[in-house]
Order: sequence, then C-alpha cells, then structure tokens
Amino acid sequence: MKKFYLLDTNVISEIRKPSPHQNVVLKFMKNKNFSDISAITWAESLTGLKRMPEGKKKEALSTFYNEIIYEQFEIIPFDQHAATIYSDLYPKLESIGKLPPEFDLQIASIAIANNMILVTRNTKDFAQISSFSNLMLENWWEE
Repeated sequence: MKKFYLLDTNVISEIRKPSPHQNVVLKFMKNKNFSDISAITWAESLTGLKRMPEGKKKEALSTFYNEIIYEQFEIIPFDQHAATIYSDLYPKLESIGKLPPEFDLQIASIAIANNMILVTRNTKDFAQISSFSNLMLENWWEE
C-alpha cells in the first residue's frame, strides 16, 4: 500500500513523551497505517537511544523503537532519486543563504522523491525547501 505521510523525527519523539500533544497523538493514531519514516529519522532516533545511559528509560525507549516503530513503519531509504533531488536543491538553497540542516534536506528529499507529505512541527525549517520544490508539509501540532 502506498503511504501518504513521512513522519519527521519530532513526531516520533512527541508520541513517546509522558504528556504528548493530544492533537499529534490523535492524528498519529488515525494515520499510522498511512505513514512511514525515513532512514534519516530512524538513524536520528537510534543515535539518541544509543547515547542514553543504561537503565529502565533506555530499555523502554528501545522497546518502543523496536516493537512499535520498526515493526509498524517502513523505513524509506535515502536512495538515488532522493539524492538527485537533494543535489538539485542544495545549490539553490545555498545561493540564497538559506541552507537547512543536512538531515532536514535529506528528509525533505526523501518525501519529495516518494511524493509523500512530510509531517513535522518545524514547518518553518522546511519552508525554503518548499519554495524550490513540490514538498508538501503538515504540522499535526496545529489544531
């Protein structure tokens, strides 16, 4: 089944919080079967996990990532098509002095390459990318 949403790292982090934003939780539950994550989001999540000290919190987060995220979502790679989009966008954004963080540009390129809506809290971070591409954005924190 073709998925519609590519969840940014901040969405995954939000649903794991002790008191997550209710709108994000509702939209996540409603759309989880229509959502995937990027390899970049997976890498960011695992890196954060591996940097944590050993303990119950790390064990619970590891279980969450392995049994919920990894099992329920396809991990979309940064492939040749996404890399080509990235290489087209990078010099355009650089020329206007609006180069976003590298991971953000990679995640956006994956969303564009797969014709997916990028779900993120940081829509401002991706606004310049949208002005040079067909990147579609949604902010599930907004009511």
